[in-house]
Amino acid sequence: MGWRRGQSYSQDLRERVLAAVDSGMAVAEAAALFRVSVSYIYKVRLRRRRTGETTARLQRCHLVRKLSVHHEVISAEVAARPDLTLAELRAWLSEEHGVTTSVGGLWNTLERLGLTLEKTRHAAEQERADVAAARDAWRQHQPTLNPARLVFIDETWATTNRARLCGRCRRSQRLRAAVPHGHWGPQGMRSIKTSTFVAALRSNGITAPFVIDGAINGRVFRTYVEEVLAPCLAEGDVVIMDNLGAHKVEGVRQAIEARSASVLYLPPYSPDLNPIEQVFAKLKQLLKTVAARTITDLWAKIGTLLDDFPPKECTNDITNCRYRQSP
Repeated sequence: MGWRRGQSYSQDLRERVLAAVDSGMAVAEAAALFRVSVSYIYKVRLRRRRTGETTARLQRCHLVRKLSVHHEVISAEVAARPDLTLAELRAWLSEEHGVTTSVGGLWNTLERLGLTLEKTRHAAEQERADVAAARDAWRQHQPTLNPARLVFIDETWATTNRARLCGRCRRSQRLRAAVPHGHWGPQGMRSIKTSTFVAALRSNGITAPFVIDGAINGRVFRTYVEEVLAPCLAEGDVVIMDNLGAHKVEGVRQAIEARSASVLYLPPYSPDLNPIEQVFAKLKQLLKTVAARTITDLWAKIGTLLDDFPPKECTNDITNCRYRQSP
């Protein structure tokens, strides 16, 4: 009959199959006579009964892509705001044009338009025998730790010129986007202002948040532990942090142990063993979105953004770093 896989049956064949069945021929006999499947006959009869249609439906290969009529506006929006994420671009399409699409479909559309995402470089940690041995020992110790009692501490910096570092543009063309490059005050642009954010991650959420103006040192960290962290600790808690010198000053361990808690220091070069790094990665991306340009606004935004870390997400971050107690 000249039919091949993926091709619709001809209208003439469709009508002859239906006519044969309508005249009283058994479905199995009609299927064998016209070399079609039994399920096809049942489906085409059901469709005729429900809709009255007997013609072939448009095949997927002939469908017009949903976003094809919006290529021009999508290209224009990406050109105007090249740092848009797929989720933001998807929301914009829904709000401005009433178009609902998937993230995957939007990604494919951008690929067809030649709008590619620039990649950032990732630093690799040095591999040393002593570090590898320490990390292996830590991995073996992890199953003995109760995730519900773990308190992960670290600090990260936040600045008043944080902005997204990449966006989309035409392939082979350089992307140029204007971003703030300093702290804006009443007298105009001043030097960039850097703050340090310290916090603790537990399985039920972020606790003991603390922001300081400038870099952290041993004295400030000890004050943080004594005044902010210690009151949040309970008997049996295990405080885990890296080997930064400021974390080991006199008084830090004593303040923690005074609350009947204990201290563990991570192996060197092991940020991947501290799940709070995942929290900070998300927080930094959120700070790029809010684009705070003053110290006051920056600190306020950090406090507000902590609501974006529900207990379930915090638990997942800890589990993702393999902190699962053995039964």
